[in-house]
Amino acid sequence: MSKNKKLSLSSDPTEKFIYKPKDLIWAKMKGFTPWPGMIVDPPLDLLSQQRRANTKCVFFFGSRNFAWIEEPNIKPFEGPWKDEMAKVSKPASFRHAMADIEKYVENPAEIDSQIDESCGMANHATEADFDKIRDGLDSDEATADGNNGLVPHVVGSPDESDMPHAVVENNAKSTKSPAAMTTATTTTTPMAKSQTKRTPKAKSSAAVAVSSKQAHKAASAKSAAAQKRRISAHQTPTGGSSAKRGRRAASGDMMRYDSPVGGDYDGASSSSFAARTRIDPDTFLSPLSKRTPNAIALLDRPVVTRPETKAIDMKSRTNTLVDRAIEPSDLTFGFLGLGMMGSTIVKDLIYTGHKIVVWNRTIDKCQPFVEAGAEVKDTPMDVVEAADIIFCCVSDPKGAKDLVFGNCGVLQLKDLRNKAYVEMSTLDPDTSLDIGLAIKQCNGRYLEAQIHGTRQEAAEGMLILLAGGDRSVFEECHSCFKTIAKNTFFLGNIGNACKVNLILQTILGVSLVGLAEALALADRFSISLNDIIDIFDLTSMKSPMLLAKGKEMAKGDFNPQQPLSHMQRDLRLVLNMAENLDQSMPVTSITNEVFKHTKRLGYSEHDSSAVFVRSRF
Repeated sequence: MSKNKKLSLSSDPTEKFIYKPKDLIWAKMKGFTPWPGMIVDPPLDLLSQQRRANTKCVFFFGSRNFAWIEEPNIKPFEGPWKDEMAKVSKPASFRHAMADIEKYVENPAEIDSQIDESCGMANHATEADFDKIRDGLDSDEATADGNNGLVPHVVGSPDESDMPHAVVENNAKSTKSPAAMTTATTTTTPMAKSQTKRTPKAKSSAAVAVSSKQAHKAASAKSAAAQKRRISAHQTPTGGSSAKRGRRAASGDMMRYDSPVGGDYDGASSSSFAARTRIDPDTFLSPLSKRTPNAIALLDRPVVTRPETKAIDMKSRTNTLVDRAIEPSDLTFGFLGLGMMGSTIVKDLIYTGHKIVVWNRTIDKCQPFVEAGAEVKDTPMDVVEAADIIFCCVSDPKGAKDLVFGNCGVLQLKDLRNKAYVEMSTLDPDTSLDIGLAIKQCNGRYLEAQIHGTRQEAAEGMLILLAGGDRSVFEECHSCFKTIAKNTFFLGNIGNACKVNLILQTILGVSLVGLAEALALADRFSISLNDIIDIFDLTSMKSPMLLAKGKEMAKGDFNPQQPLSHMQRDLRLVLNMAENLDQSMPVTSITNEVFKHTKRLGYSEHDSSAVFVRSRF
């Protein structure tokens, strides 16, 4: 056994060092001599796989490759270990590594450039474009450490023949191909890059030196036993796993890993994809090396800036409404809910001369409509008393039921004779039936009027309106529906409109995820997303919706036209509806999970096209 194998970096367990990128260190891998290296941000291929806790990504000088090393096996470069290394035999590969680190100390530009190329620069054009959609933090915050408990699987990146870890040798050929194999576990968040080179200083030589001769003997015995096992594994021609390795060697699948100090390691069972397939990792990983690891940090971002809510412009008018000859009804219309869609609809109704009474949980949102001529009430019950037909447009079924059955709700009036209630919130059929039955029991009339479209389409009066329930209410609302929709459909009984609307939302949701994944793949290939969209526009697959959403994804502009949380809510309602019918919907289920994950990343209030964030990473 060589003297190199006897060396270790063991020290006082109470001795603690805090390592940061650019720190020069000694790194010790089991079975090999300590090697000069540097703490760096991990390349993307290391981030994508598993590693142990308390590990750091180390760049090895000389071989110039990367591996995960546990912190107890890392020590500062300047310290007693440097003196110990000066006393041992020095193979050519080690001398080359020492010369390499000395060259780095004198002029770090070349190696820093190589590391940046391998790890990914934060200022790639594709990443700079994507920064627009992140939560407004600066670039330093974007690369800050985070920990959400994600544990990936990590495999070491390519190395060379004098690597202190491993070199793959294909028995079928005489040439050596680079591959590296190091397995460990920790969290995924990359560390912020340090702009200056810092080397932690040892507190004292006594605190970090080997404590006794017994410790040396124990380490030597352990190393000798490990070496003996590795040698016997190669020399045993039959029996157990050794026989299997022998058969693999005969077929050309056997791989042997040589250290620069004479040790070798059987890597036939390695998890390294490049090793198992004998693909040159430099070629195989080259597209990935262009990606920045800062992109992965986006998944760990705990806070994403909520998109700015734009105040409604009561003075703007669309040519569509100008061209329509709309004769306003003499009835008074109440409106409960002034959210994204509700406020746009009310504005158009006021513009076309309808008499409107409004209520909203946040009273401040009512002020622009009061100034435009609407009347505001304190409670939903007050709106019901003042109006002939009451519209409701809120964000979810629970909110819709609260306005009907809750305190100061619609049913508190008891008698709804000569009143009609129009539910425009996106509902499941069962909820719509419950509300409709309660309205009828109070002598009122009920119509479900499901609106399909975006906020922009609502502003332009280009929604699709699907109605079901009382036909007389549908006729009395004709002027209102003509104002907000380009097409209206009466589908018969209560529940039918809800079913059709949710079916349409299923098509939309699945299409958005498919579009997002396709553009994410193009982005991974560094193909211009705008080029993909332009070509898509020339195909028979094109649609105005997909083109609009694709452009939003390409720009990273997720200003909400249809909030992602609303789309995920609709998919959940679809799946619940299908569950009651024992209808299998595997693709919709997966689509729903993608939207749920995007919500968890913080994009709930962004546009549904923000699903691209989840697909991209």
